[in-house]
Amino acid sequence: MSSHADSIQQAVQLASKPKVLIIGPTPPPYNGMSLATELLLNAVEDEFCVIHLDTADRRGLSNVGRIDFRNVLLAAYHGLKYFSLLLLKNPKIVYVQIAQDRLAFLRDSLFLIPARLLGKKVIVHLHGGYFATFYRSTSGPTQRLIRYCLGKSARAIVLGKSLGSMFEGILPAERIRVIPNGIPDYFGDKRCCPGNGHRRTVLFLSTLMREKGTLDVLAAMPTIAERISDVQAIFAGEWYRPEDQIAAQETISSLGLAAHVKFVGTVSPPFKYDLLSQADVFVLPSYNEGQPYAVLEAMAAGLPVISSGVGCIPETVIDGENGFILKPGSKEALVDKLALLLGDEQLRKKMGEASRQRFLENYRFDRFAGDIGQVFREALFQD
Repeated sequence: MSSHADSIQQAVQLASKPKVLIIGPTPPPYNGMSLATELLLNAVEDEFCVIHLDTADRRGLSNVGRIDFRNVLLAAYHGLKYFSLLLLKNPKIVYVQIAQDRLAFLRDSLFLIPARLLGKKVIVHLHGGYFATFYRSTSGPTQRLIRYCLGKSARAIVLGKSLGSMFEGILPAERIRVIPNGIPDYFGDKRCCPGNGHRRTVLFLSTLMREKGTLDVLAAMPTIAERISDVQAIFAGEWYRPEDQIAAQETISSLGLAAHVKFVGTVSPPFKYDLLSQADVFVLPSYNEGQPYAVLEAMAAGLPVISSGVGCIPETVIDGENGFILKPGSKEALVDKLALLLGDEQLRKKMGEASRQRFLENYRFDRFAGDIGQVFREALFQD
């Protein structure tokens, strides 16, 4: 009887919560957007009645952003389901993670326009750092579409202070909120410090592609291996393009890197956390980013980070404190900083401890959940 009463009470409590419709993919495949959706759902599920439209394509990362027959069918299915959820569930808030290229934003507009026409409170979340460039470089009609889709949004979320101008000319500044990403503390005191006999390990954890700096790290390894004979670079992730994978294989073969390079494919917990806990240096010399979850995971694991000065990474990794910030494509600097960290155990330890501390102070999940909940409440009660 008590079980039945508890069920009724839970149903009453759920019915009294404001309804929010969350649009976005969940893992698998594992990438920044699917992880972002998963974390957001966990952050708001206690306070709101969450309706989730899962837009994932389970075939893998190589299909993300591509157009084929199945993608068209998936888009049609998601569109029909979205309309049914809007009409039947009648959510107060619609949350959309927006893209930074024309084709993907056209897809987003199919969610944003109906929500605006039906008078829903819309929250848009930008996980990249390229939107302003995309907006300025696109055509006049596309700019007008962007302004129409976003101009009435109740709130827009960006990842860092340096990205606060992403919606200039589209949304008033008072509707923009800065919320850095946040993740659970997967490591706590379980950080495994590499000891004697351990090969000094560089870890690259992301989608494998030129734009992420994958080939730059490979190109740096011959010089690193000359200076540090026991070094290895582990690449964890899925190849996005066959041509990049072929280029990597040719580089490994021509430079004799087989003994110093290991590709482990797509990784998910707990293997991912094992890789992070056993690495010495994390590297992600991307050409375009927002605030990568992999960087936060590396910081949580107590690793020094070498990354690029793009997006809000310079707000996350403080140059000279918990890692080094490079110009995108700066291969000589990448070699120098890798060699410096791999050759200096005390510096690695000092920067790793600083990474861990910055994570605890700024990027924990409970802080993120509180900030996100506040934005949803603001949107809900906005006139």
